[in-house]
Parts: sequence; C-alpha cells; structure tokens
Amino acid sequence: MYTKKAWVAICISVLLAINIFAGCGVPDSDPAPAQNQGSPAADSGSAAAPDASADTGTFGKYPETVTITSVKNLGVAPLEFPEGDLLEDNVWTRYYKENLNIEIDWLWSTLESQYDQKVNIAITSGDIPDFMMLRNANQLKMMYENNQLYPVADLIETYAAPFTKEVLYSDGGLGIESASFDGTLYAIPDIESGLMSSPVLWVRTDWLENHGLEIPTTKEEFLKVAEAFSTGNTYGLGVNKDLFDTGYAALEGFFNMHGAFDNTWFERDGGLVYSNIQPEVKDALEMLQAMYANGWIDPEFGVKDNDKVNEDVNAGRIGMMFGGFWNAVMFNPAKVADPTFEWMPVAIPEVLNGNGKAQMPFGTKYWYAISADCKNPEAIIRLLNVQLEKAYGETAEPTVFNITPEGYGPFFYNTFTLEPPMKNFNAAEKVTKAIETGDTSALNLEELNYYEMSMLSLGGDHTNNNWHQLKMFGPLGSLTVQKSYWDSGNTVTNAFYGAPTPTMVEKLSTLKTLALTDFTTIIMGGDISGFDTYVSNWNALGGAEITAEVNEWYRDK
Repeated sequence: MYTKKAWVAICISVLLAINIFAGCGVPDSDPAPAQNQGSPAADSGSAAAPDASADTGTFGKYPETVTITSVKNLGVAPLEFPEGDLLEDNVWTRYYKENLNIEIDWLWSTLESQYDQKVNIAITSGDIPDFMMLRNANQLKMMYENNQLYPVADLIETYAAPFTKEVLYSDGGLGIESASFDGTLYAIPDIESGLMSSPVLWVRTDWLENHGLEIPTTKEEFLKVAEAFSTGNTYGLGVNKDLFDTGYAALEGFFNMHGAFDNTWFERDGGLVYSNIQPEVKDALEMLQAMYANGWIDPEFGVKDNDKVNEDVNAGRIGMMFGGFWNAVMFNPAKVADPTFEWMPVAIPEVLNGNGKAQMPFGTKYWYAISADCKNPEAIIRLLNVQLEKAYGETAEPTVFNITPEGYGPFFYNTFTLEPPMKNFNAAEKVTKAIETGDTSALNLEELNYYEMSMLSLGGDHTNNNWHQLKMFGPLGSLTVQKSYWDSGNTVTNAFYGAPTPTMVEKLSTLKTLALTDFTTIIMGGDISGFDTYVSNWNALGGAEITAEVNEWYRDK
C-alpha cells in the first residue's frame, strides 16, 4: 500500500511530470499599463469595473493589500502539509503576499466528493467568491444565465503575461470557445491535453519473449497474443467491471482498435452521432464475447474494480490491458519485487495503420469563473501569471512549488492548477534523446530529475517509481506512443463540448447505466442481438432527444 505522501508524489508525477520552459521572463515589476479601453464591465452591464486605484502591473506588487476570496477543492483526500503550513499559509500564499501583496481568503474547502454540490449551492444562493473552479459546463452555464460572471477577454488581453496567453490559446482557441457565450469570453479555461487521455495497450513483453511472439499491431495478432497468454490461471486481457472511464484495464482502447469509441460525439453524414450506438461497437462486443467464452478474459471481471484488477496484474495473472499513459505506477511494486516482470506500452493495434483511431476527450473540462462583483478581477489574472511562471516558466522552482523532496504536493495548495498541454510530450522527447545520447545539456532541472530516475531504472534500480518514470518518458514510453497517434493523424476528439443539454441533465446517467449493463451482458454470453435492442432503448429513453439537442448546438456554435 502507498502512504498518502507517496500517492501525492504519484499524482504529481502523473499530472505535472515535466516542466517545459516557455521563454517568458519575469520582471520584478511592470509599469502600469494604459487604462483598459472598452472594459468588460461595459460589455456585460453587470460586472464591476476593476479598482482603478490599484497597481495593474502583470507581476508588480500592489501598494495596498488586495484580498481575493475563493473556495477549494481538496481532492479525493485531505491535503497534507509540511509542519507549520496550512491551506491558508503555505509556499504559494506566502509568495503571493510577499511578491504581489495579494492575500487569499478561502471561504470554504471540501473534498472532491462534495465540491460540486457546494458550488451548486453557492451559485443558487448567490454567495459567490471572487473566483472559483467550475468542474462542469452546466455550472458555467448557470452562472452565465444568472449574470454572475465577469467577462474576462479584456482582462486577459491587458493583464495576462505572454506565457499565460500562450498556454490559454495553445489548443487553437477551443478552450476559449468553450467558455464563451454569444461571442464573449466569460471564464478562464483549464486547458488540458486530450491526447494524454488517449488509451495505450500495455503488454507483458517478457511473456511475449517466452512465447516467441511480437508486439501485436493488428486485431488478428492481438487475438493470437491473448490466446497464448491465457492458461486457465492467467488471462490475455484484463478488464475492469466498469468497462470505461477508469483509465485502467478499460475498454476504450479495445473499441478504438475496431474504429469504435466510447461516450464520444463525432461527425458522420453532416452531423454529430453518438459513438456507443454505432455498428462498429457491435463488432467490438462480438470479439469481446468470443474472448470471454474462450477463457481469455477473467470470468469474474464483472466484480473487479481497479484495485482487484491491479492485484491480478501484480500477481502475474494478466498479460495485456488497455489503459492510461500512467498505468506503470500501479505495478511498479511488482517490478521492484521481480525485475523480470516487464510491461511495455504500445500503440493500440490497427491505429497506426489507419484502420482504427485513438479517441481523445475534449481538452477543457474545468473552468475558473470570476464573480461579476469582484473588485479586483485583474488580481486573479496576476495570480494565474505567477502560478504558471513559478510552476513552468523560466523562473520555475518545481521542488518548491510542485512537489517537495519530502513528497508534499504544493501544486495542489494553489488557487490555479493549469499547465501547458503539450509539455509532457515535449519532455518525453527531450528525456528520450538525453538517454540515447548521454547529453543532458538541453534538460531543465525537472527534466533532469526524470532523466536520472529513468537512468536508475535502466541500471536496475526500479524503486521510488524510477521504472514508472522510464515507462512514461523514456525510449518507447507511453507518452511517445500517444504522440504517435497525433503524428499519424489517427485520433478522434469528442466534438461536443457545450453545457449538458436539458435531456442530458435528466437522462444521461440512466443511459450510461444502460450501456454498462447491456454491454456486460453481451460480453458474458448474451445474444449479440442485444446490441440492437440496446440501440433502440437508448433512443427511446432519451438518446434521440439528446442527439437532436447536440446537433442544434453543433449548428449554432
């Protein structure tokens, strides 16, 4: 079992991994820019104008203390702090106070399981902090309809540092579009890389060698490997009871191998169609059913969650599984216990030859909203400037502001948690090149740290997640695999990124449960015609209305 701090270190390495410095200097202070022309307040008619008496520099220090109120999502478990530190007093809050003269007043904090509910209550009651994270598009839409949002386009143009703008527009403006209503930007998108959520196939390459087999690149080769890996006590493919959305032993990659996708809207015949009711899904389910019948999938998969599947992986009972780029962290302990235990991330079969495509979610899932009543909205942009700079810029201090040598995670103490979307892929390329050439001169401090961890693993020391880092950033690592999908043009991105439609809000949960139940039944031997029944039921239970609503959004966006 991992300690809490170990899990923090794991999460940081997965979410942050490597900082790519983006060429933006940080002056000690900025001269006050020209007065903002055409203020956001004038655009909306509901937002207060920024305090004209305040220093409006990008990084400069306010002459008088500015207090910004916010609320905090603590994550899945309470945060741990170095001795003497608190959410209200830590490296970030002290830096903001000392360098910007900004204080953060946390109105409340709660675990992730309660955060959305408390945000919904705040929106409904009108008890809005100066800014807060919104974890779904419905909350953003509610605040817009309630006239609770401060338009941010002029704020970003006037107060955002060059690096901040680079990050916010790094996806070509799609995140900005997702936070806009009637052509006006009303929130700061939390830009992420959808590519990092694309599946990879993890394979026991030591088993491949024992059977004299090669890495599978087609469906036929995949089935041949699955059969060889299945002995009665071992299974060719690990599957999670939830089938999708877990990132570990999930089936998105299996679907992608067939040109099918899960929970994705994509273009077909001039409109958007929902992936799970398309005929190629039936083909994928039919192959899964055959694999289950042949004993190549654990007959008890229907009751095994991530932890139970991971027990099987670490016990040497699973030979392949589809999952996330970070999955090696889950079985690094087994590598330490048995150095011959070897997994390798590889491309989903059929994707690189163009017969399949790797699915990607839309890259922006969260937004930061500034209250229409905020007196110093420009201060929030300056907090964002500092967060990106000290975490990822030329003056970054990753062991101070991201993860400490003791395993604490200051990254999670902050008001913002943005990162450059392509930094991990760029880092993998640089670390891989350094491993191959021995030249580390191009690496920044954090990249050098991951290089050193990878080299330790190559030298036989797999402890402290060294092997995990090698499997992400080293030669033929999972990030390189994901990048190959993009480079070959074989990806599909969810084309719907609007707020949930009315029927989605009411019925989507039921429709997802329907898919889980019916797909599981088919895999375990139910009549394959059950898929056609599922499609009919999906449409009758609200899917047809959702499709119409999604396509109305698509036409009007």
